[in-house]
Amino acid sequence: MAAEGKKEEVQTAGDVNMTSAFWFSEDVTPDLSTRAQLTRIMYDGKSKFQTVQIIETGPFGKTLVLDGKTQSALFDEAVYHEHLVHPAMLA
Repeated sequence: MAAEGKKEEVQTAGDVNMTSAFWFSEDVTPDLSTRAQLTRIMYDGKSKFQTVQIIETGPFGKTLVLDGKTQSALFDEAVYHEHLVHPAMLA
């Protein structure tokens, strides 16, 4: 949310939406969006198939963003890999 009395200016760097206060925002569904403080953009490029960004946010650390949608983040990496490894270990 913008600070009271100040209007937020939105800029884009590829699919990463940045405001004047450097926030990364993402629409998850039509009625839900997330927003995290953006500390830096480590990579912003385009492949033959998609837009690729590697950003760093305050709450999630390094984050991979493809076509404007978060794919994986350092903070949730352990949870993600646990669900991949356990079914294979139980087989």
